[in-house]
Formats: sequence, C-alpha cells, structure tokens
Amino acid sequence: MNRFIILLAGLMLSVSAWSQSISGNLNAESSKKALKYGNVDIYKGDKLVASVLTDKMGNFNVALDTGIYKCVINYAGFESETKEIHVKKDEKVDFSIKEDPKKTVSPKNGLGIAAPTESKSVIDGVYLEEHIPTKRAIPYEFLREGGESTIDYEGIFPSTSKPNLGGTSGALTAGEINDFSKWKLWQDIVASELSAYQAQWNIAPKGRYTVMLQSQSGLPLADAIVRLMDGNRKVLFSTRSDNTGKAECWLTIRNETPQVSGKLSMEVEYMGKVSKINQAKAFETSMNHLTLNVSCDAIENVDIAFVVDATGSMGDELSYLQAEMNDIVFQSNQISSKLNFRFANVFYRDLGANEMYSTKQMDFNRVLTESTAYITDQSAGGGGDYEEAVEIALDSAINKLSWSEQARTRVLFLILDAPPHNTPEIQEKLERLIRQAAEKGIRIVPIGASGINKSTEYLMRSIALGTNGTYTFLTDHSGIGNSHIQPSTDKFDVETLNNLMVRILKSYTYMPDCD
Repeated sequence: MNRFIILLAGLMLSVSAWSQSISGNLNAESSKKALKYGNVDIYKGDKLVASVLTDKMGNFNVALDTGIYKCVINYAGFESETKEIHVKKDEKVDFSIKEDPKKTVSPKNGLGIAAPTESKSVIDGVYLEEHIPTKRAIPYEFLREGGESTIDYEGIFPSTSKPNLGGTSGALTAGEINDFSKWKLWQDIVASELSAYQAQWNIAPKGRYTVMLQSQSGLPLADAIVRLMDGNRKVLFSTRSDNTGKAECWLTIRNETPQVSGKLSMEVEYMGKVSKINQAKAFETSMNHLTLNVSCDAIENVDIAFVVDATGSMGDELSYLQAEMNDIVFQSNQISSKLNFRFANVFYRDLGANEMYSTKQMDFNRVLTESTAYITDQSAGGGGDYEEAVEIALDSAINKLSWSEQARTRVLFLILDAPPHNTPEIQEKLERLIRQAAEKGIRIVPIGASGINKSTEYLMRSIALGTNGTYTFLTDHSGIGNSHIQPSTDKFDVETLNNLMVRILKSYTYMPDCD
C-alpha cells in the first residue's frame, strides 16, 4: 500500500509539473495590431524546448514543465525580443515589438525584405508582377474537400500594402509515385517505357542495398551515417538513415553494370560508435537489419528547402506555387512544437546574357515571415529555350545552404517544368550532386509542373530514388496552368498539392518519443 501511495503521489507530481504553460499575445508596438504567425521560441538554458506560432489574433500558448525559460519572439521587419519567465503556474506574458528601422521594407511585402531588382510596374505602392497569370476558377469539389487555403495572407503581410498574390493555396492538384514502394513496377517500367532515358542521361540507380537501424528498445535510429563498401573497403555509396531508421544505398548511380570487388559490407556510424554488417545483402535477397546498444537520442532539427524554376514558362503556375509554398511553411510549423523547423529558398533561371540571374537564394531561417516574404517577392521571367539551370540550382542548394550537421529530416522540394541541359559535363555533375545529397541526408522530392516530358520525369524519379525521396507531379484536375503529362505507373491518388506536401513532411518527420 505504501509503495502504491508513493507511486501515485509521484505520478500526480509528474502530471502537475507538465500542466503549466506560457501564454500571451504578440502585437506591433506602434499600431497595437496583432501580429499573426510570429515565431515564439522557448529555451531552457541554451536548448530550444518548444517552438510555436501565434494565431490569427496574435495569441500563443505553450505547455511546459515548471522552471525558468527564455521566451524569444521573432517577426520579419520587427526587432527580436526576449523575456525570461519563471514558470510556476499558468504564466501570461504579452509582447509589443518595435519595427526595425535597419531593415528595408519592400513595397510589395512590407516585411523587411529588400524590394526585388527586376523591372516591374508600381501601382499604389504594390509591385505588379509581369508574369502573374489571371486567377482561374477553382473547382468547387476541391474547396469543399479541404483544398481551401489554411493561411491568412493578411496576417503574413502586416503592412498596409497587401501583396498581389495571383494564386490561391489549395487550388493545385497533384499525385505522388513512391518508386521504393512499387519497386518491381519501377524495374519493369525502366526496362520498357522509360528505358531509352537511362542512356540519354547516363543516370540509373542500380544495385539497391537497404538497411534498417534500431535501438535495443526497438526505436528507429535517425541520421546515422551508412556506408556501402566493397571487399577492399572502398566506399561505393554513403548516405544517412531517415526518421524510420531506413537507409538506401546503391552500387552505382550511373547507367552501367556494377562491377563489385569481393563481398560487400556496410559500416554504420552513430553517436561516435562504428558498427559493421559483414555480409551486406541486396534488396532483392533481403533487407539488412542492425540493432545498436545506444541510448535514445531525439534529434529535433528539420531543414526544408524549396528550389524553384522561376523562368517565364513557369508563369502559368508560379503564383499558385508561391501560395502553396507559403502555406506549407505555415502548416509544417504546426506538425509539432518540439521540432525545430528551418526554411531556405533557391530560385533559378538559366545561364545567358539575357538572364537577370542564374540562381538567387535565402539561406536557412527559422522566422516564418522572412521565408514567406522572400518566396512571394519572386516572379517568373527569362528562359527562352526549354532546358534550364537545374544543376546549378541543385549545387547551390546542396552545397551552399547551411544544412544542419544533425537533423531528423532534410528535405529539398525541387519545383520545375523543364530539365537541365544535357551534356556529358552536366550528367557527371548530376551524378555527383545525387551522391552529395545522399551523403548529407538530403531527400530530394521533385514536383513536376506543366511542361515536364517523359525524359524529365525519368530523371526526376531517378534523383528521388538516389536520395531516398519520392516523385510528385501536378495534374490537370485543378484546371490551372497548361496540360500535365500522365506519369508512367499503374495508378495514383489525386490530392491538393499542399495536402500532399504536408503529408510527406509528416511521414518524413514522425518519430516515437524516447519514452
């Protein structure tokens, strides 16, 4: 009985300890206007323990243990503010933050981002994009089924000049093909319908080796370094395990017959310890498994980068894609208050004297309003020929953005409607970029827009396979943009693009708690 009473008392104390919270309101000091979707970060010491966004009324609430915390507020165009709060019960703290005079406010977005340099017309202080298409009617069934935007753009852009968004979030429709889950079908398709494109791009992931990593308690081990090696201990492929503990290795990325020297092995590096699978088995034979005697290590960093074709041919869908991307940035922050989301953006066009830029980028940033402002400032233009500077944009994203050294998930959404130029040098660069992305644990998820042909579809699906990603594509069901090709597969489900992307992000970030 005494033991039961002690246990019950301890349980009550534990429940009570987690029933406290910090709540409050965020507003602009000068106007007292509520600031919607602002970042509220909670630190205990130097460790980020929770991160939420303010709602449409500028309110927030974070459940916490008792203790001393730092509450840090960030909002684009405003000064950051920090308050130390001793949580003993349900604490209330409001923030009135000042506009930051050191940041240049764009007439378009009003969020402290410098106005774009492209030539535009200005009416009533609002930039009008030359290539933004006329907003088309949205089929009623998609709005009825939840395709309507979940984001309030007036809150994201708090200035008096609301941006001219030509598109509506939740309007685009899309599908997904995960060739890992349809592995036999993919092999059949590349041996028939898509076979010519293996030689055309000289890229064809072959020799699949899969390993599943878990702790002795059965929890998946994420972000472990996994190397596939030959008999001479030469590293054939290097990657990192995902949030399910799975790692995908390849004998080759080139369109060649792999030449293997001796028995293959796998080396796994996790938390400073190196383990080995002496006789690695090909996927067609069996999946490799490894259980490690390690403590649970909850990695909470999530990096999301958008790499977007901004050439003139994207004009029919770019404004809608911008709305979708902004919506995804907002919705992803709602997945879990424990995850540390960061966002980066790379927009690209092509090489040439008539191009205003080949790539332009915003490095990883935790402030949602900074990222959405940057996305919305971009416009479609340039181009001229079919192929674009895809490989340059991927190089910028993979090798120049500051990806987290440790992360639960790193995702690169590649949004495009045309392939890269096809030369031997670019083929070699694409192979190298696939390997570099895999080595860093960056999962590439292509999103094919109107204009994608079968050759590009094959290349994008191969890039997704080489980086443990998945292939997605826009469809004609929305009635937006030019026509979209049917992918080579048996069947697929049609979803709104933002629902599809959020679903993918949830599947890429979910892990059971250490408890």
